[in-house]
Amino acid sequence: MGVTVKIEEIKELMRKALALRGITGEYAEFMISDYLESELEGHRTHGLSKFLTVDAGLSRRSGEMKLLKQKGCYAQVDGNGELGHIAALYSTNLAIAAAKEHGVGITALKNVGRYSRITPYARKISGEGLVGMITNNGGPACVAPFGGAKAMFGTNPLCFSFPSGRGKPYVFDFATSQKVWGEVRQAIVENRPLPDNCFIDGEGNFTTDPEKAEAGVPFGGPKGYALCYALEVMTGAFVGAKMGYNARDEYDLGYLFVAFSPEMFTTLDTFTEEVDALAGDVRGCPPMKPGGQVFVPGEIFGSRPVSQIPSDEAEVEEDVYRRLKIMSVSLEGGYENNKKLN
Repeated sequence: MGVTVKIEEIKELMRKALALRGITGEYAEFMISDYLESELEGHRTHGLSKFLTVDAGLSRRSGEMKLLKQKGCYAQVDGNGELGHIAALYSTNLAIAAAKEHGVGITALKNVGRYSRITPYARKISGEGLVGMITNNGGPACVAPFGGAKAMFGTNPLCFSFPSGRGKPYVFDFATSQKVWGEVRQAIVENRPLPDNCFIDGEGNFTTDPEKAEAGVPFGGPKGYALCYALEVMTGAFVGAKMGYNARDEYDLGYLFVAFSPEMFTTLDTFTEEVDALAGDVRGCPPMKPGGQVFVPGEIFGSRPVSQIPSDEAEVEEDVYRRLKIMSVSLEGGYENNKKLN
């Protein structure tokens, strides 16, 4: 059951909850914007119910992040248990700085709590006139290999971002599983079934019962599975993190942030002019169905900042609202750290 809540009240509850947990200022506002934007755009798996898992991401904070290696265009960061949003912003800034100097910037990150979406970091890269490519292991194991009956990989999202001459960059952010694992949490929160043919139970049969779901399946059959597998390696062995069955909790996961300068091969103005023209052609493509419309990826929900969303209210699940209020005055209220609710 949902309740209607003022956006400003939601922000204030989140702000107080984060302050109690030692997160204030710029980082707190960034997190609030990310979770709330996801909620309001319809990506509720990465919205307020995801915010309720924040305590798991704070459970191993143990000091300053460590820059393990920095050479030329690349760097490796040990997050030292830092919250994912904070470590990802740091890693993104390293990649941006390296790309502006060398044409390419690559940051590998490990030993951090999870963040929510990749979109804000990719958007930040393209806001600097750069092309972004970001991926992370979306585990621990929650996606079965193609034809398999047991979870082995993460949801392993991949995101590309391209600067535009029209303001808002193009951001393509998607998991390589049919549905993100957060769909299980959201189905439990909303007391509804899972989508068909996206999750399997312990016997390897498709299930729509979130309490029976043990693994998701890759999107796109064997081709999507191959991409999921490749990203497991790129965010595991390649960045010095764990993968497969060896990734036992979120601190075992790896993250990769890459920024490219269009100036390596063209000019930024020419690049943005051409990508804008392609987007225009895509939008103008005749639809298969009369009255339909063709979209550039990421446009259906939009990538609007919270300040541009016209509504001043949101419908929030009653239990989520109740938990937010508890979190705003105590260190309780969030979801326990388990596979179903992570």
